[in-house]
Amino acid sequence: MEPEKKKRIIDTGGILFALFILLLGVFSMLLDVSPFAGIFYLLKFWPVLLIGLGIWLVFKHAQHEGIGAVVLAVLLVVAVYSAFSQVEVQSFHSEEKELSSGLTDLEASLDLLFGVFSVDAASDNLYILKGYESMDSSFYTAGSTGYLDLSLTAESFIPLAGSHEAEILLTDTLPLVVHADAAFSTVKFDASRLNIQELVITGGLSSFELVLGETNTDISLSMGMSSVTIYVPQTVGVRIVSTGLTSLSVPTGWIKIDDGYMSPNYDTALYRIEVDSSTGLGTIVVKYVDLF
Repeated sequence: MEPEKKKRIIDTGGILFALFILLLGVFSMLLDVSPFAGIFYLLKFWPVLLIGLGIWLVFKHAQHEGIGAVVLAVLLVVAVYSAFSQVEVQSFHSEEKELSSGLTDLEASLDLLFGVFSVDAASDNLYILKGYESMDSSFYTAGSTGYLDLSLTAESFIPLAGSHEAEILLTDTLPLVVHADAAFSTVKFDASRLNIQELVITGGLSSFELVLGETNTDISLSMGMSSVTIYVPQTVGVRIVSTGLTSLSVPTGWIKIDDGYMSPNYDTALYRIEVDSSTGLGTIVVKYVDLF
């Protein structure tokens, strides 16, 4: 009797697991959504699944395991369908805000924690956001300063759930202070046409490519094991100070200073870029770029 009873329990669990896999495939195909996104929303229905599991255990000990398995299967179907029906089909979206009169500067906070991002300049707008990455935006003013916050939604952190790409364009009219968080992302930040006065970048295991123009800019890097490449014009004086175990590479002819380097024209350049880095085991590479 015991071997037969154990065999029935194993068969029931296997059937329920097979049903779960089947439901993932069916609802992913019918609703045209990622199974990973469906599983993400399914976690919200854990009380229903616990109830079904409890009912199954009650009927099993009452020698009616089949009835309990049927009830659990029905609740599983309902929970999986409800979860998948909440998933929004990923689509390309675009959002923009016109440049407001009276603003003298802009502080922008960019949540670039997960995905592939490009940041560039916008001529006639305060900002433009477009792509497949799901982001929320908020903007308010305090005096003549505008404050912009672009943050990822919870759906953006679901792996393999479609494209995680977005393009962010910031105004090239106003002086900017930008805070960018890049944890597990790839970022191409073309600031060659932006008037960035201060740039603060924090990250973990990210790849960050930064192109700078002829501006006076203070840059703070606080990265874990990230790779950072900085492109600067030869006409701009650059000083970079790095702490930690960072591998630092600069153009030939730069002058070695305490904990860093500076370009030969630093003292005479019209524009200067200051880089303060506390990257951990990452790499920082500084290269010259020709601006057109």
